Amino acid sequence: MVNYAWYDTAQLLKIEKAKKESDWFTAIVLSAVQLERHGCLEIKEYLENLNVKSELIDRILKRKYLYEIAEYLMVIGKIDSEECKTIKTVNEERNNFIHRRGEERFKRGLEAKDKYAPLIDDAIRILKEKLNVLRIFIGKS
Repeated sequence: MVNYAWYDTAQLLKIEKAKKESDWFTAIVLSAVQLERHGCLEIKEYLENLNVKSELIDRILKRKYLYEIAEYLMVIGKIDSEECKTIKTVNEERNNFIHRRGEERFKRGLEAKDKYAPLIDDAIRILKEKLNVLRIFIGKS
């Protein structure tokens, strides 16, 4: 087995590129996915530091949605209430893009830029500053 390490920045770069290109669907959906992924990693790390058994951690995190992950992150002190609100808004907007029923529930054009660009900027900041998206992953192959 060979040890390897990498920075988990590829998805972050995709989010930034999508925002720059005004691809709001991609930017919002990838932001939600990465907030969920790195949120779970932070919660898992927190519980491991409390010596919680891995089986219990898996049960706690199984089928958790971004809305719930945001709540957990606030409870353990990783994010504040405004950041929790931002994550929940990203989740809501992701749902508006993904679960289209009847009338469109998402914005287009300049209205979209005004609404989504600051939200994506906040999501990127949370990923970088609070959820350690730039952490190094080390593993074996």
